[in-house]
Amino acid sequence: MNCAMGFGADHQTTLWNGQVIVIGDDLILRGRIVELIKSVGGRITKPLPIDFYQRDIERRLNPVAVVIHICGWDQKTQQSLSSTENFCRQQDLPLLILLSLDLLDFAIGAIDHPNIEFLDTGSAENLSAELLVTLNNSIFRTMSATFENRDEPDLADLKKISADVDRIARVLSRLTREQISGRDRDHVSNPVFEPDIKSTVSDDPFPFKDRNDIAIRPFGNASEQQEIAGVVRSDQIRDAIRARRLRDQYFDADLFADPAWDMLLDLMAARLENKKVSVSSLCIAANVPPTTALRWIKIMTEEEIFRRQADAKDGRRIFIELSDDAAAGMVGFFSVIRRNKLMMI
Repeated sequence: MNCAMGFGADHQTTLWNGQVIVIGDDLILRGRIVELIKSVGGRITKPLPIDFYQRDIERRLNPVAVVIHICGWDQKTQQSLSSTENFCRQQDLPLLILLSLDLLDFAIGAIDHPNIEFLDTGSAENLSAELLVTLNNSIFRTMSATFENRDEPDLADLKKISADVDRIARVLSRLTREQISGRDRDHVSNPVFEPDIKSTVSDDPFPFKDRNDIAIRPFGNASEQQEIAGVVRSDQIRDAIRARRLRDQYFDADLFADPAWDMLLDLMAARLENKKVSVSSLCIAANVPPTTALRWIKIMTEEEIFRRQADAKDGRRIFIELSDDAAAGMVGFFSVIRRNKLMMI
């Protein structure tokens, strides 16, 4: 399939004004990534294996982004990610990591690059569209910051490139949806992970209002937990979560995509149960593609709604929990629901 529809000759040679570095040992997937980027007019340096030499990546000319695929977790992979992260920091480059969901916690615990995106290789049906739009948007944000003090035509050209690549990604997504719609949804290998470019799922969370109507202090001891249990119990929250998933059996799940609320419910229930929630588990609870869930987690952490906490037993793992103010807000919400005898889904 020719994905370069709508691109003129000028875009074939000037897209992103640089080259993408592709790293990974899976030759088939690596080849797919290379051909996909080339098909929209992007340029690729010679791909590198996961155990590349540092001098090999440093010799790459005019890089604009790095895409790395990891298919396992060992010391070699960890060293490669660390070297790639350092290179991206030095060059101010976006980093895209392709991995399966079971490796997500290890990767997040190992690196902390500010300009990073994760893509789930388990959503193979949609990987091409997700990779295109994520790569393009990551590069576009970096280049926009570079060109913001330059002449307006430079930024206008960047916006046109961004619009073209997004349009191509939507074409890929539509074709994928048409293929899936012809099958029984029960036989789709991973129906939760729909394309990460749906208009029904916003990538930006709603502003958090710190309204602690019943003035609950930051809690954690036994008496405070008992006080909270009088307002809401974890089994009630779990029932609400099950009810939300039950809707998907009767209506298209796209109608109800609400990752922020799904994650807040899951974290509140876990807090009441005194359980830890890993990043990968929270992505599943969000009921949207991991790429979208991770953006929400990142922004809600920056807004101090969520807190990151390292696993004391395994430094490679990161847990996510509600901040005390956010937890108090949830208790306040449930108190109003209970007081007014309202139904919640």
